Amino acid sequence: MRYYVKNVKKLKRNKMKEQDIIDLGFKKEIEHYSIGEFHYYVYYFGRGLSLISSANDEATDDKWYVDVFEEDNIRFTTREDLEQLINLLNKNKK
Repeated sequence: MRYYVKNVKKLKRNKMKEQDIIDLGFKKEIEHYSIGEFHYYVYYFGRGLSLISSANDEATDDKWYVDVFEEDNIRFTTREDLEQLINLLNKNKK
């Protein structure tokens, strides 16, 4: 049996802002250099798994993204998707 979905509206997904990252519980990290400083955010789940945001000097028009740390192929650009991942991982912690 086949099911067809008609007239499905695509959910509007807003680009992630810095405040979204803060609201999700990320920890702010500040790096100081001789030419200035920048900051980014990290969310630690435990040993070996964390998420890292773009740095403030990489965000344009307050559009931020979050990567799985040390994994260049997984990037979150919307709060909705990132929040689902965080909730799922936290729900299944031992």
